[in-house]
Formats: sequence, C-alpha cells, structure tokens
Amino acid sequence: MSLLGIDLGTSGVKCVAYNTDGSPIKKVYREYALFTPDIGTVELDPGLVWENLKKNFIELNSFEELKKDPVTALSISVSGDEALPIDKNGKVLYNTIMSMDKRGSKENEYINQAAGAENIYKITGMPPDNIYALNRLLWFKNEMPKIYENTYKFLCWEDFIFYKLGVGPATDFSVAGRTLAFDIVRNSWSEDIIRKAGIDISKFPDAYPSGTFVGDLSSQLLNELGFTNKVKIVTGGFDQACAALGAGVTESGMVSLGTGTMEVMQVCFEKPKFNKKMMDEGYSFNTYVLKNLYICLSLNFNGGVIFKWYRDNLGFEEKTKARQQNIEVYDIIMDSAKNSNFPVLFLPYFEGAQTPWKNPLASGTIFGLTLRTKKEDIIRGIMEGITFDLRLNLEKIQESGINIEAIRVTGGGARSETWLQFKADITGKIIHKLDIDEAGCMSAAVLAGYGSGVFDSAAETINSWVKVKKEYKPDMEKYKKYETRYLQFVDAYKKIKDIRINN
Repeated sequence: MSLLGIDLGTSGVKCVAYNTDGSPIKKVYREYALFTPDIGTVELDPGLVWENLKKNFIELNSFEELKKDPVTALSISVSGDEALPIDKNGKVLYNTIMSMDKRGSKENEYINQAAGAENIYKITGMPPDNIYALNRLLWFKNEMPKIYENTYKFLCWEDFIFYKLGVGPATDFSVAGRTLAFDIVRNSWSEDIIRKAGIDISKFPDAYPSGTFVGDLSSQLLNELGFTNKVKIVTGGFDQACAALGAGVTESGMVSLGTGTMEVMQVCFEKPKFNKKMMDEGYSFNTYVLKNLYICLSLNFNGGVIFKWYRDNLGFEEKTKARQQNIEVYDIIMDSAKNSNFPVLFLPYFEGAQTPWKNPLASGTIFGLTLRTKKEDIIRGIMEGITFDLRLNLEKIQESGINIEAIRVTGGGARSETWLQFKADITGKIIHKLDIDEAGCMSAAVLAGYGSGVFDSAAETINSWVKVKKEYKPDMEKYKKYETRYLQFVDAYKKIKDIRINN
C-alpha cells in the first residue's frame, strides 16, 4: 500500500505518494494562475484547481511504482482563510476570493463592532483582519445577495476537494479555525459570532479533528482517476499546521520555520494565550493537527522573495557564474555573505511589515551605504535583516511564557548553511536542518495513514519519518555582538516607520 499527501497552494497543487516507512515513491505538480479582475481583487477558479488535481491523480497512478503499490488513503494540506460558495447541486457560484484580496475590510469592522474584537480573539484566536472567510461571506450577503441566498455551503479548499471526491461536505478543525467563525477552545462553530455577523450557520460544513476518516473515494472517480484500490479519505489541515507537523513539531515549545518566498514561524502551544497585546501584534492561534495542541504564527512576507529581487536586479554576475559552473545561483549569492566586512543595516519590509509591527505601508530600507560597500555587504545585510525580524518575533512570543530552545527550518532558505548559522548566532537558538523535501505532503500522508488505521499515532510516525540532518549551534560571543546591531534594527524601524516614499 501507499499513502497520498496533497498540498494545495495558491499557485499550484502537488501530490506525493509515500511508502509506509516515509520514503517518497513519486511526485507530481501542476501550476495554475490567480485571476485579478480589478485592483485589490485576487481570485482563483475552483474548477481550474480541480482539473489540475485530477490530472495529478491520473499521472501519478500511471507510474508503474504506483500500480505495484497502489494508494489506499489520502489527505490534504490547504491554504487557509479562503472559502467558496456552492449550491445544492454542487455548482460553484463564484470564484474563491483569496486571502490577499482586499475585500472584506468593511465587513470585518462590522463583525468586530457586533461581537467585539477581543471577544472574537478569545474565541477564534484570530486577530482583526479582512482576510478571513467569514468577512467574505458577509461581503457576498451585502454585495451579491442572490449568490448568498442560493448558497448551500461555503467551503474551504479542503471541504471543496473532498466534496468533489464524493465526501462531505467536511472540513477539519485547523482549517475551520481560519474562518473567524470557529471556536478553537470548544472545537465547534461559534454560534455567537456567526449569529452576530448575520450569517446562517447551516451554510458551514461539518468539522472534525485532523486525521479523521470521513469516507471513501466515489466508485465512479476511482476508475476515472486511475486508482485501483478503495481509497479512504482523511481530514488534513491548514497548510501552516501541516508544515509544522511535517517538520516534526509534536509537542508544546517546539518551533518550525518555513523559509520560502516568505518566512512563517509556527510555535506549538499546549493552550492558546489570549491577551490584547498578542492580538494587537497580529499573532494568531490555531487548532493544531495533533490533538490538544495549538500553533501560534508569526509572519514575514519578505523572506526568500527579497533574494529573488536581488537575483533579478543585482545578480547578473552571480547568474553568469551559476550557468558556467552549473550550480544553483542562490547558493552563490548566499555564500558570498561570508566575505562581507561592512554589512549594511537592512529593513526587509518590501511588502509591508507583518507581526509584530502590523504596518502594511512599511517599505524596505538600507542604512550604512558607503563607498566601501560591496555586493556581499548588501547580501549579508539582507540575511541579517530578515533574521533580526525573526528574533523580534521570537522574543515577542516568548513573552507569553513559552520557552523556545531550538528551531526546525524547512524550505529553500534551509539550503544555505551560511544563513542557518547566521540564524543561530542572531537568535541564540539551536537551528535544526531537516532531511525532508515536502513537509506539507508528508504530513498529509501521515494523517492519511493515521486516519485509515495504518498508524496508531500520527506524532510517533512523523517522529520516525523526520530526521535532523544537521544542527547549528549559536556562537554566544557573536550573539552578544549582534545585540547592539539588533537594537539598532528595532530603533531604526521605529524612527522611520511613518515615512512614505511616493513613486
């Protein structure tokens, strides 16, 4: 038997089949494009996502390896904060409004006034923001009442895919917890918030713990998609929760850091810490994919995307060298930071500042440019600036009383040993580089195995699958030296945060 993990994101959908020992068998991926019909609007066609996922299934099942070791269960990791309306016949009534869409701000203000922002935070763990599904549902009611009236269910991505596979509608606690309508303490839809928002609670799907068997793939789709065995469908989770599980986060105090286009840190808690300071600084708490645990997220939209900016605008020399030597251009860029003697001070807020500053109008800034500044000084400044922001978030979250000793790092940024050592020296934390490739798909496959009875424990299984490849210990002398520079970073942001450059 094999287990299928699906990772459905904003730009594409990935499927990986695993053996029960955690070794990947085959991987397939397809991209799709977002739709931006107007300024501030970002949508994704659910039909396009479904068609690409079906093609992934068919391609995956065509491999000889999968014919010999067919899929017996599947689960899914999905991007959060998004929902779409369907009618009683299952017809999609509107595209999915994506989390980066600007609609829902007015509705969020209304909901906060009606139910109280602090009260909502203590129930849902979600700080005020326009991005959540409940805001968009109210937007439909206000702006497109016919669609709202004809809506049978509002489905998040997990619920939609399961519905297309012949199950549900059903979702899991971690995905439901990103809607602004779910009580993460009681693990049920919040009748109080939904009623005060003016939404019909019957339009929400049933919610279950992650790793729950909810049904079998329909017999009609089995043949159409190339599956040869009965396939059990198991609830998965919100992508950041799945990323944490895929990094081996299985108990309170453990931390994972995704270093991709953006940096997202996931901190595991036994209980959520509901206080106004955490809310005002934008820290969300979410039901975790393991029972009786929660995760708190810190966000920095300005991670690896800044290195891409450097590559595209300043990295001609590095790109040429990479082509000549047939090596990855980012390895050349990041390794050059070791040669820096006069690093600049860099505020990495190219696309605003997220937790804890919550300043969408912030912009990137470089301090300390002189005639002796070289490219490697800028690169090191970028690395340090992104990591200073990480340290700031660590300190803010630790103020809640949790003790953090080590960080498990995944994603493209984990390729660079130079940057990982910088992270250790600046934060004072042990950095663990993991021997994994696809954290989201891996965690979904583990949940599929757990929910279908293959594994007795999701936590024990992920601990056997995920191994630490290398450990980076902080040089405490360097940590002390970084203290002054870190305080300069914080002070510099505070002094210029209100400056606006009109281009």
